[in-house]
Amino acid sequence: MIFLALTLSRETVEDIRGPFPTDNVIWSIVLITILLVLAGLAYFFWPNPKPKATPVPLPREVAKSRLSEVKTASESIGTYELAVGLSAILRSFLEQQYGLKTISRTTQEFLIELGATTCLNPPQKSALQRFFSTVDQVKFAHAIPPDERSDLVAEAADFIEQAP
Repeated sequence: MIFLALTLSRETVEDIRGPFPTDNVIWSIVLITILLVLAGLAYFFWPNPKPKATPVPLPREVAKSRLSEVKTASESIGTYELAVGLSAILRSFLEQQYGLKTISRTTQEFLIELGATTCLNPPQKSALQRFFSTVDQVKFAHAIPPDERSDLVAEAADFIEQAP
């Protein structure tokens, strides 16, 4: 009786079937192809938020914005602070625009290097020399006529506008 039950149960038990019928290989290839096409479409058309690259502002634009800040604050700050601010703006502009080492050098060292370069024409070089000598007088000797405050701002603005 047990033997008979085992033989009957073995005949009714079937082997494991795959997910696709073995005689329909074409359908499995079609299904895999459709899935690959859908994956490719999802890859190309899925919303992919890419970070937008913000353009780096040009040295002239940075100098103009900083100069406008100093112009608006020029009535409320002292002559010394005005001269130091204008000098810093012009020095950083020259360093970023032309690659001249101005921030870490004294005015004399910078003017010697400026004389050897061809990035500026002679009138611009002499205007820079006058500007920095006036600023140095203010910074180190604390001497400036009151009418030259506006001249310093105008000279810095003119140089930034006319620089090549």
